[in-house]
Amino acid sequence: MPFSVRQIASLSILPACALIAGCGVPGLPAKATVTMIDRKCEIIETIKTEVKDPRGNVVKLQGQEMNIKTGECKSVDEWADLRKKRSKDVKGTATVHIDYLAPQDGATHSATLTFTGRDDEFYALNAGDNIDIVIAKDDPARIRKA
Repeated sequence: MPFSVRQIASLSILPACALIAGCGVPGLPAKATVTMIDRKCEIIETIKTEVKDPRGNVVKLQGQEMNIKTGECKSVDEWADLRKKRSKDVKGTATVHIDYLAPQDGATHSATLTFTGRDDEFYALNAGDNIDIVIAKDDPARIRKA
């Protein structure tokens, strides 16, 4: 029985779409509690100024100065203000330690999730917060953010 081109294309495209969309292994939804957060920051502030041309031309040149502060986010002076406004470029990672109850075995598990300075969770999460996660059906130790 010969297959049409349409049938062959649909058989090869559907599994690829499921894989790309993350539908490969469905999981079980659960709530997790944030126990601790390790945030490492690199806050980059760019200051632009006009500079006189050292060659004596009338043209104004653009100067740029960068202030970079690194360390644990809480130790950086403007962290509280930065969390609200996001007025500066922040590079860094937040390792979020969580505890959750896996429905597969009824046991409490611990895990970590990692967020970057581009994620909302990097700024918003605090210890004690509850977050939604998805637990793999075949392995209660494998999780991802919902």
